[in-house]
Amino acid sequence: MSNELDAVITTWFVSDDPEHASFFPQIGGSSETTEAKAIYWRCILCFFASSIAVNPRNTHVLFTNSKLPIVDGVDVAQAFDQWQVRVVYLPISYRLPRGRVEAWGNQFYIFDIIKYLAEFCENECYLVLDSDCVWVRPVTELAKAIGQHGVLTYLIDDREHPEAEPINGLSRQGMARFLGSVGGKPRDSIPYCGGEIFAATRDETKRLAGQIDRVWAHVLADEKDTPKEEAHLLSILYAMNEYEVGTANSFIKRIWTTFKRNNVEASDVDLTIWHLPSEKMFGFRRLFRKLVTGRHNYRDPAALGFRPDVYGLTMGLPRRSASKLVRDISAKLLQRLYSLDTTKRLRAGVSIWNKSGTSR
Repeated sequence: MSNELDAVITTWFVSDDPEHASFFPQIGGSSETTEAKAIYWRCILCFFASSIAVNPRNTHVLFTNSKLPIVDGVDVAQAFDQWQVRVVYLPISYRLPRGRVEAWGNQFYIFDIIKYLAEFCENECYLVLDSDCVWVRPVTELAKAIGQHGVLTYLIDDREHPEAEPINGLSRQGMARFLGSVGGKPRDSIPYCGGEIFAATRDETKRLAGQIDRVWAHVLADEKDTPKEEAHLLSILYAMNEYEVGTANSFIKRIWTTFKRNNVEASDVDLTIWHLPSEKMFGFRRLFRKLVTGRHNYRDPAALGFRPDVYGLTMGLPRRSASKLVRDISAKLLQRLYSLDTTKRLRAGVSIWNKSGTSR
């Protein structure tokens, strides 16, 4: 790559209506609800604020099928205008038929994004990340690695999911069988790569975009060992193209910070990106308050407190403080009450979607 600053940094959000809603386990609720949407919008704002604080010269893009809301008094459109975040309104076309999966029903949107990037963008490399990430360091070294490898992959090893264990409904062996059914080289299993990061050069993005629809036809046909989530299909495409696995692992980590599941390590401070799925309703909500407080001037995220030392205190890295422990316990109790209420209302057939489409 001639200029590592040409990396485009993106995340995405799909607004589900009641017809397409599915259960999101990490927030304990249905994707159609206003609170579920607000949880993700808070993450999105924090994602961009953290990136702009360390990557002020990079292009930032949000892909969404939704209007931009006002969340907790924060006008998302106003913040994006000040930060120069571009918004691409992109319908979701890659969905499994209703009833095929119960959770994470909109995750295949990444393939709409990949095809859009391949067709309409001419930058040197692209990063598409889950919104529950914060940027700890600049993109410079990560962009160089994309240029070196073409595609970076985030390997999830058997410490998180044992070798033969089904991962969200499909094992590594099942992915290998599906790969064989679509023309890939026969093998016993393939590596499972997380879907929280897609990182590729322009040329490799175009290559992958050209392969999506042929494989997707087999997914829709509901053949044996059909992928159930975007990470399954990405792993299959990576294996089909024989990309090296684990090339993103020195830059990003799926960090669990819960009471029962904690994989925080001292070396995490050296990463470029922290992916914090269990902090959606906890750390990200508290970090978002910095935007609520400074909502009359979003221009400088770093001045609002978007810094690695603040992320560490807010998210519990390298260890959870006593004050965070107390706040997390309180928030967890409230989450359980919300989850129970949502479940009761959904079972009763009551939609809790706000027709205005905005978040409270």
